[in-house]
Amino acid sequence: MTTTDLAPWPQLTGNEPCRASDADPEDWTGTLKQRAKGKEECLANCPATTRKQCLAWALDHPTKAGSGIWAGTTYTDRRRLRELRAATD
Repeated sequence: MTTTDLAPWPQLTGNEPCRASDADPEDWTGTLKQRAKGKEECLANCPATTRKQCLAWALDHPTKAGSGIWAGTTYTDRRRLRELRAATD
């Protein structure tokens, strides 16, 4: 796979909960409890088109995405999605 096959960084609008001026970065990267809050915020308030791009990026860049919340998914969620994608390829 070449780098051109990888999803690009999501086009953020500024309306995402993770980009809000009062957003706590720990809600997406902190403890399990904090990440649960970030996941809930993302699923409830992030634009669907942004979540789609965000998820594609996180699936294609697992090391960079790390254990943080991306598109309302956890590291474990994304690992399962990558396994399902690999099984269908």
